[in-house]
Amino acid sequence: MQAQSTSTMTWDPWQPVPYEQTEGAPMLLHGEVANHYRGSIEGEGVQQVLIALSPGGESVFTALERVTGRIGDRSGSFVLRITGTTGGGAAKAALEVLEGSGTDGLSGLHGTGTYFCDNPGPDGHATLTLDHSFE
Repeated sequence: MQAQSTSTMTWDPWQPVPYEQTEGAPMLLHGEVANHYRGSIEGEGVQQVLIALSPGGESVFTALERVTGRIGDRSGSFVLRITGTTGGGAAKAALEVLEGSGTDGLSGLHGTGTYFCDNPGPDGHATLTLDHSFE
């Protein structure tokens, strides 16, 4: 049965680190960020993110994140594959639960979702929505 869960996602302060820069081209950065989920999804996550930052300040990013916690009355962990963009003071992303990544009570978790943030700074938060089911 398909269900929808929503949470507010906040994060600890973090600073992406440049690892490659070519004049006139996007700068490439990577970083690690700790996320906190409160709502239908409760838990903590650690995200590894790669970013391509344009000279104008917009970026595209891709990440993997292991989330440990609960969805409803089921507890365990799962991995999200995340792709998104930032620009104009907002960030948005598409999420996919990595097949076979659910553990314990979250074993068999499948799902896709989104998040949106209109204040992506250090004190920001995002609204995350995940449409999901279990095998």
